[in-house]
Amino acid sequence: MNAPSTNPHAMHARAEANAALQGHDPENERGTRVSPTPVAAELEKLKHAPIWIAYIALPLLAAAIGTFNYQNNLEMLTPGWENLWTQHTLFSFVFFLPALIGVGSSWLMRIEHTGGNWNQLAAQPVAAWRIALGKVIVGMAMLAIGLVATGAYFVMAGKAIGIDGMPGPEYLGYLACTWVGGGAVVAVQLVVSLVIRNFALPVGIALAGGVTGLLVKFKVKAFAIAFPYSLPQIASNSTGGGGLAGAELAAFFVSCIAFAAIAIVAFSLVVERNDVKAGS
Repeated sequence: MNAPSTNPHAMHARAEANAALQGHDPENERGTRVSPTPVAAELEKLKHAPIWIAYIALPLLAAAIGTFNYQNNLEMLTPGWENLWTQHTLFSFVFFLPALIGVGSSWLMRIEHTGGNWNQLAAQPVAAWRIALGKVIVGMAMLAIGLVATGAYFVMAGKAIGIDGMPGPEYLGYLACTWVGGGAVVAVQLVVSLVIRNFALPVGIALAGGVTGLLVKFKVKAFAIAFPYSLPQIASNSTGGGGLAGAELAAFFVSCIAFAAIAIVAFSLVVERNDVKAGS
């Protein structure tokens, strides 16, 4: 059983988030109705959180490593945007991206696991699936920041080392598809962080998932579409050769939606059956 959090920032964030779910502004003494959305509640919890730094810093570290690898392997690589992209993303999307998603998902569940907040949420007139969906949406918004940073660092690194021109529009497509695939991983990781109250263990599971996803992609490619942690990797073209198209792209989107939907249903069932609150 966790002791109630005595962190004043966490307590204030919890109070404001629960007020948002109830549809009241905690700063308004008359309790005027506001938009009572789970997304607003999640954003309120993250308002002063340092987690946002990770979504800028980790992609920067990955870009530095990728650029170093590119520069030191030019005797084997054809200079240009494609090979810089593979060097930036192959390592990044196997290790850094899963870790980022794992940390973000654990952080989104952190407040719920402290101070008996599940009991407070249970008293709110909000369906469990809406809470789950709100967390997935915010988790994907956080992921979008990380991927925008990834793209920006990619372009800046390329220009800094003298690559001619600018990368083509297909790289925006790679990032967009990686975001969709990453959304499925966000949903799965939220369930993992819901069930496992420890902050670090779900991050380790995400890292293991990223490595396993790479092995599945290379060893049993036909099944990669059916393994959530492989989805960002097969969408990113991190190994070169071109992105998804046609039937492969359609199957990719179906798989992403299916994993996200299953995870949201699982999240809702766990909350509604009080499996989480039993440990509060």
